[in-house]
Amino acid sequence: MLKAQILGHLGNDCQVSSVNGVTVVNFNCCHTEKYKNKEGVLVSKSVWVNCSWFTEKTAIAQYLKKGTQIYAEGTPSVDIYKNKEGQSTPQLRLRVNMVQLLGGNKQDNQQPQVAAQPENNSLPQDESLVDDGLPF
Repeated sequence: MLKAQILGHLGNDCQVSSVNGVTVVNFNCCHTEKYKNKEGVLVSKSVWVNCSWFTEKTAIAQYLKKGTQIYAEGTPSVDIYKNKEGQSTPQLRLRVNMVQLLGGNKQDNQQPQVAAQPENNSLPQDESLVDDGLPF
């Protein structure tokens, strides 16, 4: 059995449909790898994966929006399709077994963040008021 794990951002909102009475959640996930080549030039390489998740757990679909970062596991396969130029092009597919939301989408990161309040670690003046939770 083959198993693949992907970590990436959704390219569009998911689509929920029914195939032969079984609910399927379809989405595209993109993983982009950035590195410097031998000449020191920054190269960006993106890999798109078409994902199909046959599940009754469709409540997660409301969170599978464009830009959301996810982790997914499943069985990989490769399909061949004809592109606009009429050339045969491979397409990576994943029959998903599990999806995990990892964070907000890129648009959420542009909103101002609320600063955390500093903790008050000062001890009470009267030592008899300290409750350290110990039974003795």
